[in-house]
Amino acid sequence: MRADARGAAVFFKHIGLYVYRRDFLLKYSGLPVGPLEQAERLEQLRALENGHSIRVVETEYESLGVDTPADLERVSRLFEVSLESIKRNG
Repeated sequence: MRADARGAAVFFKHIGLYVYRRDFLLKYSGLPVGPLEQAERLEQLRALENGHSIRVVETEYESLGVDTPADLERVSRLFEVSLESIKRNG
């Protein structure tokens, strides 16, 4: 856990972007599913439970989650507005 200057806990938003090397991906489906992956339903835990490492990167920007059709519609509208602005303003 990380704390800020006042000692308060700092929480992070998780953004799941998973990038695998080809060789690992070919082996991944054959790895056994462990108890953590079963309980949490997080596929990256399979790699960890089988002794592989994952890389976590902290970013400086806010992002939008797209987990539902409504989220996709909201983000699509934002992209359309952004593209229109770029076309108008160069």
